[in-house]
Amino acid sequence: MRQVLSWRFVASIVALALIAVGIYLAFGREESIAEVVRGQRPPERRADLISLVYSTERDEFSVAPNGRTRGQLTLILPTDPPAIARIYPNTPGEVTCTDLDQIGQCAVVADLLGDAVVRFALVPMGPQFTFELPPIVELDGGYATLLNGWQVPYADIIDRDRCDSPAESFSEFLEIVGNRHRSLFNLGRKEITAVVC
Repeated sequence: MRQVLSWRFVASIVALALIAVGIYLAFGREESIAEVVRGQRPPERRADLISLVYSTERDEFSVAPNGRTRGQLTLILPTDPPAIARIYPNTPGEVTCTDLDQIGQCAVVADLLGDAVVRFALVPMGPQFTFELPPIVELDGGYATLLNGWQVPYADIIDRDRCDSPAESFSEFLEIVGNRHRSLFNLGRKEITAVVC
């Protein structure tokens, strides 16, 4: 009669049990999972549209606490003829510009899929056709990756005069200053041209 439980079968079961215990100990506790999630960077997304917003049309538009839109927002962009970008319900985004109803007071940074806005940020316009964006965490291939994951073009030379730093290069500046700065995007040049601390 053939033996049902061979030593190889028992060894395989024990090995699987030890692997399961190891995975549980490494990732099974809530605090371990929280630590892993906390250390992750936001997903990178290339900004396909960066523009002044000439005016807006709202249809019960708001951004819910989960960062998704309710209602619809139509952005009229200052091109000739005027272009339109529509933000539909349930689109991820953020709005820090409080003057949506005022002409030319906001800028839009958006990730597009064809003509559809798949993620966006509406930010207030600053002086001299510029607006502030989050800190730069990395420069690569002509694009600056920002703290929130957006990737936007940057100038060959980024003005650091408004930050009191002895850094001789921008990479050294990032090591010294870290995230304690903000990026200035120049709409006329379509790139980050300076940082402020």
